[in-house]
Amino acid sequence: MKALLRLVIAGASAVMTIPVIAQDAGLYAAPPPPDAAFVRVLNTDTATEADVNVGAVSFAVPPAGLSPYGFVTRGSYDAAVPGGTLPVSFEAQKFYTILLRTGGDAVLEDAPIANPVHAGLYFYNTTDTPLDLKAKINGKQAAVFSAVAPGAAASREVNAFEVSFVLASGSATAFELPSIAMQRQQGVSVVAIQNGDAITAFQTVNAVANP
Repeated sequence: MKALLRLVIAGASAVMTIPVIAQDAGLYAAPPPPDAAFVRVLNTDTATEADVNVGAVSFAVPPAGLSPYGFVTRGSYDAAVPGGTLPVSFEAQKFYTILLRTGGDAVLEDAPIANPVHAGLYFYNTTDTPLDLKAKINGKQAAVFSAVAPGAAASREVNAFEVSFVLASGSATAFELPSIAMQRQQGVSVVAIQNGDAITAFQTVNAVANP
């Protein structure tokens, strides 16, 4: 089990600048303005699309969906979110996720990938239950994140290879996702969502919208 965990988890090294990460991933042709922050929206409503406006930038996020990152000029805003406004503040060259959740909207800062040979794993627990995120390789499982609280997020760098992720509540499996290939300099987000009394989840490759 410890050997499996060492295979999945990788340590960080010197921080790489955000524009270099995005260009290497081929996500957009031109570097972002130096005063830009990267912002995206996580909609946990399983039935309704979420329309969000931050300054001049608009997001239309499908039910149980995660938008690409958009460019937002650094500063403070009253973001227009479903049902009202959310005070937000962004720093240049940083990544943020606006979490829309019944238990309370929030802004979470996302760590950039530091080492170019690693992939980034980002886990968002938007359910009402503390959850573990486990990696499953060749039928064996090891916890990557343990007891992540409701409404909280966790992230770390991992080695690049194919893996399946399993959500667990204590000793019980809550949801298992299909296998996904983790790639160097690429982030993958795993989102756990409350759907009535059940827990469901989806995973997606992080992306930056073209300006």
